[in-house]
Amino acid sequence: MNPYLIGAGIRFIDYVFSEPRRLVDWIPPRCAGIMVILVRDPNWGPKQFQPLRFWEFDADTDLLSLSHLPHINALFVATLALPYSTSAQRAELLNKLAWAYKPAWQGSAVSSRESELARKLNDLERKHEEQTTQFRLLLASINRLLEPQTAPPRRRTIGFSPAPVENVESRGYTSLKFADTRA
Repeated sequence: MNPYLIGAGIRFIDYVFSEPRRLVDWIPPRCAGIMVILVRDPNWGPKQFQPLRFWEFDADTDLLSLSHLPHINALFVATLALPYSTSAQRAELLNKLAWAYKPAWQGSAVSSRESELARKLNDLERKHEEQTTQFRLLLASINRLLEPQTAPPRRRTIGFSPAPVENVESRGYTSLKFADTRA
């Protein structure tokens, strides 16, 4: 590849971003793309800028939150214009860049769509755990019903049950004694 065909700028992965400029002087392009917040760092090369955060933007994105960044005078920005890209393509590229460089501020840069998906995934995992626990309790109850039953303890029968008779004299007044005394 001819090095004279590549425009000036800063390269992240295989994407050439614009030349870094101060964030306070930056005017966003009128098309969609990805921007990176940079800070000077002599340990980075070939250009001495360390990425702090990658950000997706389009023509409708409100970039007023950039003015609230700490030390705004020491920050720089570079952009990669992607005029005919979809939001999904930009999000995929943003994830690639964040994974490759692991910028310091990227943890707080999760888009609202991604944080909503993460929250929904956590809710689904929690519900799955609850349902698994309930299912295991149900199986344990069914297993207890199917276990062989021990002989139930003998119970006393309900109603009148006469005491067993040992001898005739100990019975007291019976029909036999009563009959003998009349004759």
